[in-house]
Amino acid sequence: MMMKCFNCKNEIEDDSLYCDQCGAKIFICPDCRIPGKGEGKKCGRCGHSLVDAAALADSAAAGSSGSDGSVVPPVPEPEKPQLPTRLVCRAENITLDLVDGALIGRVEGMYAQKLGRLDYISARHATLTRSGDCWVIADVGSRNGTAVNDQWCYTPLPFRKGDVVRIANFYDFVAE
Repeated sequence: MMMKCFNCKNEIEDDSLYCDQCGAKIFICPDCRIPGKGEGKKCGRCGHSLVDAAALADSAAAGSSGSDGSVVPPVPEPEKPQLPTRLVCRAENITLDLVDGALIGRVEGMYAQKLGRLDYISARHATLTRSGDCWVIADVGSRNGTAVNDQWCYTPLPFRKGDVVRIANFYDFVAE
């Protein structure tokens, strides 16, 4: 199978660690094994941080014998990120405390008083749900949409601490 290098846009083998055209590192999701745009970006499917494909391949080999016969210790699992407790829009000076099942809306929902002056947010815009180690936002047919880390929310999307939730294609809220 083939994939596209996010640096030079050329087709490369899907198990590549580096692009054979431009030499760029390939970054993939450690859970889904889906390639992504690069360092510091999140997986579009599950929301996990992308990792260097070469480092992931090295850690998969960890625990096996090294070339000199010594045992290579396994790479420790990274700590799970803390669950965010709020969404903060610094440009509008608005903080929304995250509540399971809450409706985000300009007219309806528990945040209506804070969001009422923001014209681009729909009366009923999106819902929040807690799911394991993350939160999930689902657009409920808003006029101007919802996105997580620049990925449009056509289906419910997870978000974690540090992710950017864009409401109404205008207001950026950071999960803290």
